Amino acid sequence: MKKIKICYVISSLSNQGPPNVLYNIIQYMDFSIFEVSIITMVPEQEISRIEEFRVLPIRIIQMSPDKIQNPIAMFFTLKKSVERINPDILHTHWPRSMFLVPFLSSKYKKIETVHIFPGIQQKVMYGKWKGKIVIALSHFFTKKMDLPIACSESVAQSYWDEQHYKMKAIPNGSSLSLWKYDEEQKAKLRKELGLKDDVKYFIFIGRFSQEKNPDMIIRAFEELKDDRIGLLLLGNGELYDELKKHETENLKMPGFKSNIYDYLKASDYYISASDVEGLANTLLESMTVGLPCVLSDIPSHKEVLSKAKQTIGYTFNNKDMNGLKNAIHDILKIDENCTRIYIQSLFDKYYTAQKMSESYQKAYIDLVNNL
Repeated sequence: MKKIKICYVISSLSNQGPPNVLYNIIQYMDFSIFEVSIITMVPEQEISRIEEFRVLPIRIIQMSPDKIQNPIAMFFTLKKSVERINPDILHTHWPRSMFLVPFLSSKYKKIETVHIFPGIQQKVMYGKWKGKIVIALSHFFTKKMDLPIACSESVAQSYWDEQHYKMKAIPNGSSLSLWKYDEEQKAKLRKELGLKDDVKYFIFIGRFSQEKNPDMIIRAFEELKDDRIGLLLLGNGELYDELKKHETENLKMPGFKSNIYDYLKASDYYISASDVEGLANTLLESMTVGLPCVLSDIPSHKEVLSKAKQTIGYTFNNKDMNGLKNAIHDILKIDENCTRIYIQSLFDKYYTAQKMSESYQKAYIDLVNNL
């Protein structure tokens, strides 16, 4: 049987959300059915997963390994690279590829994974007016795809509510395995990571950027002045250096870390104050450990909590500092042991990388067969 040729087009394979989703799709693919290629469009960042991708039985073409091309040169390099592969399906991630792929030949079926509903993030990244242009272009080109796929039910719902456009949803998934709780291992990890035994730690994982609101979380913990609780903030970004000045014995900011799983296992709760998320991979990763959560009341956070038939976390309006502090106090009252097992069962039911990959593979087959 002739294999279906899939070509993924993505900016780079940096250690961020879309490349991590892509890795999780590919690692569970049936290579007896699919032949897989990746085209990257810009040089790799310092923290890249390209070597992990190279271990997979796939082809990787780096269009611009050394410098970023101008948009016109980028398009013609992309066109030439795609013609060499001659795929059945082009699958885009991130705006740079999404803006160029629709101009390629109509003989290729085109899929886009919509990782976030365009809005707040674009205005933060590009400014108010340029952001509005990027948002409009994003909507325009998404609707030019043969099959746009939302990374969560809430993103698909936003497209319907705001654009009256129906979109298929395939929720993100994590490939982390479920952790069987081990008190001794947790104590050992805490010692290795320089954490106290008698403190309940909340963990934030993400970019230190305006739309993630790490400053609000730090302020809440400073105002609570409770020695029984601590805060771990993992990641980097434009706000990191300024916020690093707030580091204390109970408020740790170790920067970007590759051993996130260890930090999750050493923690007690997951916390996020984001203004916008498609479906945060780090939230799903925290579920593999069974961490109860404190979350801003944005649609994708509420989507995850809605799957539960018992309390696994609390939400707050991220313009309401008292609401955040109350949610932190409330989560401390949860029965951690029962909740941990239940959260892990929810993850296993809805959010494994294998389930996500299988859904994408079915979508590829259906698209090629015009189903």
